[in-house]
Amino acid sequence: MALSAIPARITQAVLAIEDRRFYDHPGVDIIRSVGAIVTNLRGDHAYLVGGSTITQQLVKNYFLSAEKSMRRKLMEQVMALVLERRATKDEILELYLNDIPLGQRGSFGIRGVSEAARLFFGKDISNLSWPRQPR
Repeated sequence: MALSAIPARITQAVLAIEDRRFYDHPGVDIIRSVGAIVTNLRGDHAYLVGGSTITQQLVKNYFLSAEKSMRRKLMEQVMALVLERRATKDEILELYLNDIPLGQRGSFGIRGVSEAARLFFGKDISNLSWPRQPR
């Protein structure tokens, strides 16, 4: 599905949650990476905090394994920098929104915001309605 066909609120929500500086970094967010390393070393959370950008997640999902190693992470960062030089930010975001894993339905994985809208809400993504904001 084209990025222009995905409601702006969905795109904004994904950017806010996954990669606030998506349009400002070259594929690797150094500030976020350092923050994740510091947080993980201090043990502030019961889980490991990730520092991957949307571009890095896309590279990992398409080209690399989910193996947790420094070598894989370094490859992910290098490949993210290369991808950002070959594709526009909007092309990368469109690929991500169409491929992001968003749950399971039985033994089938739900991939992409359009498929999630159909399966979770029984609607085409363009027909989703939004709750009214209180005044």
